[in-house]
Amino acid sequence: MDIFDLIWNVSQERQLEELRSRFDRERLEHDLSCGDHVRELVEENLELKLRLGLLVRLLIAKGVFTAQEYAALIAKTRPRGPRQVSGA
Repeated sequence: MDIFDLIWNVSQERQLEELRSRFDRERLEHDLSCGDHVRELVEENLELKLRLGLLVRLLIAKGVFTAQEYAALIAKTRPRGPRQVSGA
């Protein structure tokens, strides 16, 4: 393992710990403010976000695509103006 790999691993571990901390904080905040059914949905949503973030990081690390390519793809899929409510 060279120094670059070591630095990369430390960086990834730090980012994962940050994600875990955010996940735990958000779960606690929502636990205090939501009913049981909503809390379950919030926890499931947070878990999916965490897994998606980890998957994207892995794909970038494996060279499947770059962070810039991913960001550009996300930017393309976002709506360009204020959202309009249908049926109003």
